Amino acid sequence: MILPTFACGWKNGWPYDWQFRVVRMIWLKITLSLLLLGYLGWTLDGAAIAHQLMQVQWLPVLAATACLIVGQLFSAWRWVWLARALGLTVDAARKIQLYFLGMFLSLFLPSIIGGDVARGWLLARGRAGSGWLAAASVVLERLNGMVGLLLLISFCMLYLVLPEWWRWSWFAGLLLFLLLMLATPKWWPWLQGLSLTPRWSGWQQLPLASPQFSRAWMQSLPLSLLFQGLVVQAHVLLGQAVGLELSWFAYGFMVCLVALASALPLSFNGFGIREAGYVGFSVWFGGTAEAAGAMAVLWVLVLAVASLPGGIVLWRLGGASILRRDQG
Repeated sequence: MILPTFACGWKNGWPYDWQFRVVRMIWLKITLSLLLLGYLGWTLDGAAIAHQLMQVQWLPVLAATACLIVGQLFSAWRWVWLARALGLTVDAARKIQLYFLGMFLSLFLPSIIGGDVARGWLLARGRAGSGWLAAASVVLERLNGMVGLLLLISFCMLYLVLPEWWRWSWFAGLLLFLLLMLATPKWWPWLQGLSLTPRWSGWQQLPLASPQFSRAWMQSLPLSLLFQGLVVQAHVLLGQAVGLELSWFAYGFMVCLVALASALPLSFNGFGIREAGYVGFSVWFGGTAEAAGAMAVLWVLVLAVASLPGGIVLWRLGGASILRRDQG
């Protein structure tokens, strides 16, 4: 990994200023998450949430966990297709293992980016000149998933009563985004022609305008939609387990928008933003705040259980020490 060198010096291979900024950013994220969670804890009826959790029927929770695990398998296979189209011929089983490893690290590291960096890093390890390809495969897999997210939100909006200004603004923005994506063969060669230093020119070799990558991208979109649909269904099951009665389309709108918001690098792994989003949208659609809070607690539990395969992968690879060795 290439890191900038600062005049302030180095410590253990890392620049002091870089270390300070990363630590400060992590603490800012933790602070925001704690403030949001603290506000929810102060405004919501904790006893009512605890009572609903004690009355939970666990069969829907197990079904929700299965939905998420199956969805992650689809998402991992999407990464396999896109990485192959970029020229990374790593064994598919290896990529699926690294995908679940990234999911595990994303839950326990200070940002979802942490898990993505780790799986991209391990994918490129031992393959000279594949750093840009591995990084691009991770970014593009996330981007493909975001397209599926946007399409599912748009579909759900057709069945909901929403302000017209919001509806038309959303669809206009989506149309511009999709046109820009479809025009990649036109503008990507222009970017490849820019004159850059060799250190930062590696991304210009990415075959984003090739027919092979275009096919892989389009083939991956149904997997993205299926993955997002399974995530929504998992929330529907959890909501039913705690008595949060909303339509499937309200769940889809809520879950996907909250996923977009919690992916922003503003909080610790989305904690606080995700729970506040669930409560706010649930109340807006006619649900109760306490039921939404109970569903949010169950979702964290489901995430933890579904990420356990990644913990097993990390243990088999040698634990966190393998990440430290790679960073060194």
